[in-house]
Formats: sequence, C-alpha cells, structure tokens
Amino acid sequence: DFAKVQKIKTEKLKLTFQEKKDYESIEQEMVNLENTLKSLEQEIVKAATDFVKLNHLTAKKQEIEQALESKIERYLYLEELVSKINETEENG
Repeated sequence: DFAKVQKIKTEKLKLTFQEKKDYESIEQEMVNLENTLKSLEQEIVKAATDFVKLNHLTAKKQEIEQALESKIERYLYLEELVSKINETEENG
C-alpha cells in the first residue's frame, strides 16, 4: 500500500530511550572490558604453572571476550542507526 510506505518514509527516525542510554555509555564499557582483558592476560602469564587458576582465568577471559564482542556489535548497530537518523534530518 503506497500510503503506508509514504508514512513510514516520512516518520522521523529516532533512538529509543534504551538505545540512547546504551549509546551514551557503550564506548566506556568497551574500554573497561578491554582493560579487564589486558589484566586477565597478565594474570594468565603469571599463573602459567597453576593449572586450576589458569583454567579459571581462561574461562573468565572467554566470558569477557564474548561480552566485548556483544558490545561491539551493539555499538556498530547504534552507530549505523545514528548515522541514518542524521542523514534523514539533513535531507529534511
């Protein structure tokens, strides 16, 4: 239906409250996760002979890597959305 398509095109894109909140904090969260990873990597080197501790640290490192990957994906999505919003605002 042409009218529906036109309505969707003319609706203003905007971030939801949660997207805005995420967008404001996500870069710092990624930095924090990266710093945690660096710290864990140093601890892993120090614990090279302690199998139990090494196993725990490696599992923790994997969790942090997965969390960081999720944050990066979310960040890229939000960046793309913000870019589209800015584009639509510039084009009227």
